[in-house]
Amino acid sequence: MKNTILSEKDAKLIEKAILQYGRILNVRNLMAILLKESYSNASAHNRIYRLTNSGWLKRIKRGLYLVVDSLSARSQNDLSLCIIANSLVSESYASLSYALNYYQMFDQYDKTITSVTVKNSKKYNFDGHTYNFSKVKKDRYFGFVEKRENGKIIRIAEAEKALIDYLYLDAGFGSASLVFEKIKDHHAELDINKLQEYAARFGATMLRKVGFMLDALHLDSGKAFYALKNKRGNSRFTANSKLFNAKWRLYYDDRIIG
Repeated sequence: MKNTILSEKDAKLIEKAILQYGRILNVRNLMAILLKESYSNASAHNRIYRLTNSGWLKRIKRGLYLVVDSLSARSQNDLSLCIIANSLVSESYASLSYALNYYQMFDQYDKTITSVTVKNSKKYNFDGHTYNFSKVKKDRYFGFVEKRENGKIIRIAEAEKALIDYLYLDAGFGSASLVFEKIKDHHAELDINKLQEYAARFGATMLRKVGFMLDALHLDSGKAFYALKNKRGNSRFTANSKLFNAKWRLYYDDRIIG
């Protein structure tokens, strides 16, 4: 990025852009501002190109830009990664490690932000971070809240839903072990009833997984057990699970609760 000093005219354009649209805006927003300033279509596109080339606009994806208001001090780092993620795909909410970190249940910095969406799965790379979007059916797109950050509304999973999303999006041992650890360490902050209610919306296998973990931690698993009362069949925690728990009718790997 070049440390280019803004002209007074460009500085005013940047200021107007931030005041009207915030730090993230699309090409239509930029064109609207420039055309009001009596730029022609051609000169407006040229101005966008020059501001991008000099580092004052950073391209997040085609047609979407981050406004940088100080080349020497700031990039996207002072802007919530969740704002960027939500801007990349409108119908999405941030989940998994980012959400757990938000609730102070995850202390490792993860450069991958995983979001849940009802749109097609996608992946974007921007400024050293990877933004993954995992598609789910509409009936599984729930359990998130809207909060205001830096003047923008962000959508982020509730802690309980982030745990369910972990189990649903990654059926491997690593995610299962992580979820067990988070319930163990943070059960006092979690709504255990809500966790079971959310699991029920994903079906019998998810209920068995959550109920089994709650039992192993000596936490109340009554809602999950009752919801499974008339369910038949067995489930597997992971593809390689071989031990069987008769109560939950679940094949499991003892390393998950080890």
